Formats: sequence, C-alpha cells, structure tokens
Amino acid sequence: MDGVRKRSKKRQFDERSVPKSETNGKRMQSITDMFHRQRQKIRDPYGQAMNSTICATHEELCEMERNKVHLRPAEEMALDGQSNAQVHDTIDSGDLRRSKTENQSSNEQKCRDAVSELKGLGKSTVQAGVDQADSEQSSRSGVDPQVSSDSVQVPYYLENFNLIMSVVLDCEMDRHLFNMQDISIVETFQNLSDSAKKLYIRLFVRKHAWLSVSKLEYPAIAADLMPVAEELAASGLVLTDTELTDLKEVLCLLPGPAVCGLAKELRLGAGSLSKSTATEALLRHSQKPSIRSMFQGTKDGTAHLLLRKCKALLGRCVKVSHVSKEVFGRIVMVFSITNTQMDDNPQADNINQLYQLLMAKTGEVLYHPYTVKRDSQLFRNREDVIRYGSALQCEDDLATAMEKKNFERGFELYSHVKMRLTELVEDENYMSHIRGLPDHLVRFTAGAMYTRVLSQAIEVLEKLKRHGEASTQLESLLQQRDFCLHHRGRWFDRLALHLDYYLKDPQKCLDVILRGLADSYVRTGHRLSLYQRAQRVLLQ
Repeated sequence: MDGVRKRSKKRQFDERSVPKSETNGKRMQSITDMFHRQRQKIRDPYGQAMNSTICATHEELCEMERNKVHLRPAEEMALDGQSNAQVHDTIDSGDLRRSKTENQSSNEQKCRDAVSELKGLGKSTVQAGVDQADSEQSSRSGVDPQVSSDSVQVPYYLENFNLIMSVVLDCEMDRHLFNMQDISIVETFQNLSDSAKKLYIRLFVRKHAWLSVSKLEYPAIAADLMPVAEELAASGLVLTDTELTDLKEVLCLLPGPAVCGLAKELRLGAGSLSKSTATEALLRHSQKPSIRSMFQGTKDGTAHLLLRKCKALLGRCVKVSHVSKEVFGRIVMVFSITNTQMDDNPQADNINQLYQLLMAKTGEVLYHPYTVKRDSQLFRNREDVIRYGSALQCEDDLATAMEKKNFERGFELYSHVKMRLTELVEDENYMSHIRGLPDHLVRFTAGAMYTRVLSQAIEVLEKLKRHGEASTQLESLLQQRDFCLHHRGRWFDRLALHLDYYLKDPQKCLDVILRGLADSYVRTGHRLSLYQRAQRVLLQ
C-alpha cells in the first residue's frame, strides 16, 4: 500500500510539473497574441466602439480557454484519488473519458464560434466604415459612389499637359503667339479620346523617331495599342509607316537578326554578318535595277521591292508629326521659358515640365509664395517664338557635334548661326525691342542664344586651328553690348590667350588686357586672370 501511495504521489507530481504549466501558459500566450494580431488588422475609422467589443469578446474567450486548460488536471486529480481509494466499481472509467471528451469538444467549439464571431464583427465593421467614408467623399466631390475610382482617375501627365495648354492659351499676353493652324491642332488633340490623348503625350515626350507599335507597352492606356494608334493617325497628329520611304531608316529600325537574315536570303554575304555590314550590302543591292523595271519600264525597282519587304518585317510604326510636335513644344516652352530643354535630347525631354508640375503638386518641391507680374512682352509675335526655338535647336546641335568630335559639322553650324545673328542685328525693330527689355529677359531671346552659340563655337575654331578667325570672332563679340554681357570677362581672357600664345602679338595682347580691366562687366576672377597674363607678357 505504501508503494502504491508513493507511486500515486509521484504520478500527481509528474502531471502537474513545471513543463505542464509552461505548456498551458504558452497556449494562453499564443491565443492572446493571435487576438492582438487580429485587432491590429481591423481598423475602426469612426472611434473606439469596435475596440471595446473586441476587448469584451477577447476576455470571454480567454475565460473559456482557462476553463479548458484547467479541466484536464482536475479530472486527472479525481481519477488519481479514486484509484488510490480503489473505488473503480463506483465510477466507470469509460463514461469519464467520454464526458471529458465531450466537455473538451464543447469548449473548443465555443472557442471557434467566438473567433468566427470576432472576425465577422471586424469585417462587417470595417466594411461599413469604408462604405460610409466612400459615400461621404462621393457626396463631397459630386461623384456617383457606384462609379469605379479608376474610371475617373486622370494620370498626372495628362492633367499637367492640359494645365500647360490652358495656362498658355488662356493668357492674353501669350495667345497671339499662336495662329489659327496652331489652335486647330490643339483642338484636334482635345477632341481625342482619353486613351488617344495619353498615348500621344507618351509619344510626345519620347525622342522624335519612328517607333514600332508592337514594341510600345503602356498597359495603363490599353492592352492593345493598335486601335489607339489608328485613332491618332486618323487625326493627323502622328504619321504612319506609309510615310516611311527611306530604306536606310527602315533598316536601322529593324532588329539585327532580321537585317542579317534578309541579306542572307538575297545571298549578299557569306558567313556571319553584323547589322552594319548587312545594311551596307542591302543598300548597295537596292541601287541595282530589277529585271521587271528594265523590261517594263516601271518604277518598281529593287529599292522599292526591298523597302516593301523591310516594312512588312517591321510592322506598324508611328511617329509624332513634325507640325504637331512643334506646336506643343512651343506651348511648353512659353509655359516655362526658364526650364526649356530641347526635344531631341532624350535626357532633357518635355517630360521634365510634366514631372516638375507633379513634384510641386505632391509637395516634393516647394516654392515660396509669389505674385506673377508681367510688365514686359518677351516675344512680340509668333516669329520671335519660332526664332528662339531654332536658336535652342542650334545650340543643342552644336553640343552634339562637339561631343562626337565632328568639328566640320560644328563649323557649318557656326557659319549658319553667324549669318542668322547678323540678320537680327540689322533688324532695327528687333533691336529696339531688345533694348527695351530688362536685362534678365534679354537672355531668353534669339539674339542672346545665337551669341551664346558663337561663344561656344570658338572651341570649334580652335580645334580646326583657325586661331586668326577665332580672334576675329572674339573681337566681334566684344564690340556689341546687347547680348551675353556676363561673358565679356571670358571673351577678354580668351582673346588675350590667342594674341599671346598663338598669334605672338604681345603689344595687342596688353591692349586687350587694359580694355578688359577697364570693363565694368568683367568679374573678379577674370580680372585676376588678365592681370596674371599681363605679368607673364611683361616678363617676356
């Protein structure tokens, strides 16, 4: 009997040991964590009424779990006491196990019901709050709550593009800069569908070149862009591949494998060919007359047949028309003359204007409060705007030629700009308008842009070893006092260098230095440079 009593005590100690209580504690902690996570997922937008309901349900569920946790040890203690007294005939062990299983199942079912009720309460409360918030927002904005938000959402680039057009064309000081043809193009754009407008803006901000429709991917506009492109082509705002008649341009648009495959099909090369080699071979082949053209006298020569085959391989292509791109480019330029970038520069495209407006609206870029005060008319008429745009294009072309070290092309641009500036200076009406503008606005005129291009072209003359012509051009720039006066110190310094180092004329170099030191527009840094050069000339 003592042995039985000792074994019973040991059994009670083992079943109510520390690991057992730790297990129960972990179960309680896991349930508590689960409900905390559930509370975090549910958000009540109208107060804390739902939080109090969740807390009450949470307390009830914890109380049921405590009863469930303590049920098993209590029953086992009763079993142990009965086994010690040896009263197995009083309580049937099978009934006790069934009773224990039924109680446990009942408690677990209550727990699951409580969890389901809690989840349903959270979802219904959140959905009710969201529906009420949407209803209030729709009533404030005047939008039907049954209409999807995606159907009324306008992308930022379309919204900002419309803003730019309205600001420029509704301004009395800028409206006269566009004629009826320009206004007609704007109206054509405004009559397009939203998808066509979005696609045109996307094409407008890209580099002005032919683009394959199959390679355009704008899922936010449409999954299939072909109908949208057809609408743009019908409006005349974009050109289609029917206007693509240059074989060399078509070959450049084709991928390399297609060009090489076409050359091999015509047996124009042996072995592996590169795209450039295959293109040259196809262009040479296009110059040969075909047998049909020789006997029938038709115009369907080799070049025409090859062009049709290449266009069939290329597929549908579009390109923004030059006229529409110029019109919208001038509108963007007039809207923000200080941030004007060139169209053909892919790194500084018209997308900058649209993106800057987006940054300002979202608060990423903040501006101090200001008042627009326009007392001076920068552009007299439409021709002034076109001249300024042409001058900007010349500056960009010169920078491209110098970057590619194509100094012959740079010299051609230099000669063209020099002639254009001479024509403007000889126009008395234009020069009187320039002299009536404030200094901070003169830099946004065609004359100032052409002067800046000539200043940059001095480097081209130096690369071509035309030092005498470079010195003459620097003297011509210093003779005028209408444009780019802040560059005079640089011109004096460069002219002194040419006279001293290249032309070996120290006396004339000293005269130029004296003139530069007496000029009020020469800044401190260039004054120091002129003074140091004078010291070197005198030491020689």
